[in-house]
Amino acid sequence: MPRIALPDGRRLDRPHPEWLAHHLRWRWLLDSWEGGEAYRTAVYGYDMHGMPVRNLVRHKREYPSSTDAGAYPLGGRPFGTDPAYQATDDDYELRRARTPVPTFVSEAVEAHLARIYSREVRRAGPESLTSWWRDVDGRGASIDDFMSSSVAPLLLVLGQLDLIVDRPAAPDGEPVRTRADEIRLGLDACAASYVLPENMVWWRLDRAGRYLECLVREVDDRGGVSWRHWNENIWTLFDDRGEKVRGPFEHGYGRVPIIRVFDRRRPRCRNIGLPRYESIAEIQREFYNRDSELILSDTTQAHPLLQGPEDYVKADGAVPIGPNWLLPKKKNAQGGATTYEGFDVIRFPKEGADSLRMNKADLRDAADRAALLLKPAGSAGTSGSTVAQSGISKRIDQAAGNDLLSKIAATLGGIERRLADLALAVMGADPTAEDREAIRVQYPSSFDLYTGEELARAVGQFQTVLGAAGHAPKTEREMLGKLVRVMLPGLDDSDYGEFDVEIETYLGLDAETRA
Repeated sequence: MPRIALPDGRRLDRPHPEWLAHHLRWRWLLDSWEGGEAYRTAVYGYDMHGMPVRNLVRHKREYPSSTDAGAYPLGGRPFGTDPAYQATDDDYELRRARTPVPTFVSEAVEAHLARIYSREVRRAGPESLTSWWRDVDGRGASIDDFMSSSVAPLLLVLGQLDLIVDRPAAPDGEPVRTRADEIRLGLDACAASYVLPENMVWWRLDRAGRYLECLVREVDDRGGVSWRHWNENIWTLFDDRGEKVRGPFEHGYGRVPIIRVFDRRRPRCRNIGLPRYESIAEIQREFYNRDSELILSDTTQAHPLLQGPEDYVKADGAVPIGPNWLLPKKKNAQGGATTYEGFDVIRFPKEGADSLRMNKADLRDAADRAALLLKPAGSAGTSGSTVAQSGISKRIDQAAGNDLLSKIAATLGGIERRLADLALAVMGADPTAEDREAIRVQYPSSFDLYTGEELARAVGQFQTVLGAAGHAPKTEREMLGKLVRVMLPGLDDSDYGEFDVEIETYLGLDAETRA
């Protein structure tokens, strides 16, 4: 970042220490979620030999030798070219071009959020807030669209996200003197957006963890970079050299209109989140590398090496082939007898490739387990401890999946409430305690993760157990209550209380009948 002179005379010349420690990790996590060309071409610095550090790890033998200096461009192929641009005689570029990028992170995020947002999210609040929920970003996106397509996936992947709510800028040449001018120009509305963690370069927090001031890196449509400094009263815009371009201007919000929300917090940092899918991203990268090695191995073994007499091979490495692709043998007439030297094909060992395939299957299973996308042991059609699935047959485990989804849903509900509070403050209605109490955002807390066959089997087994009960009512009431909680996780305590009363009533009547 450039050296920036703030309006109060202070100078900023370096990012925040926590940003320096984590910004590469954030970019890598974002690339892992996005996948495709972004994942394949991303560069995370340069190694000791001057070669770019990518998601595909370079083998020792794949470094250019001292005699080949300059043979391969350090920055890789030109931007926007086909992946096969450099896939010639360079094994590394061949692997990078031909290896498809796995999508483990995006699959896990999509599976979890699809379950959460398949249920209705109930919201209630003041009229100004409910009207804003119909167009959150100023471009027609509702709060459901904004959360499900932008905020929620980015939050889960990165572990944190900065949300900004601001009023639109006044058109050039239009003076704003009265409230009527604000309404006429549409400046009384507000729009929400997000700031990626890699662009929140510097900050200062109060005791509650809110921003007292911060510096945001902004990139325009033409790729130009600018820097915007916010504090509780004003904002100032600087160019890429640190020179002031606009401001300072008063925004009138009484606080920085940016909040940092977390999925989980990193324990040893004050303003850094803990990504939920970081382990899956690590597995994805290892799978990507092993898949590339297997592709290179299969490609090499598809063209076997031919081993023959040394004096039969020409200086350029070519072997003469006769008519009809007939390969002649070397004739040896020494010693009074004519003999021929044979040609042999070198057989490649298959153990290494088989090991890679087994390791890939293990990594796929590990990614599924981390995302709870496994069929539980003992289910129909399974024989092992766990069975990985593929395609549309994947589903989330019932018990552990409900716990995970309910935690994510509760986090998203809390974030929406904080966003609503910030929106009310930006719209000019400083929210009171009553206004905050009136804001209701209720995400689902229980999810139907059973298949139809499993649900029918569970209901039948429960009815069988219930029909045989009545000999020890107190013990059976306790055990049946626990069984209901396992079969129907995520409900409110009041619902479970009603189930307990119903079970207790049935067991009491059944005990009287038996007596």
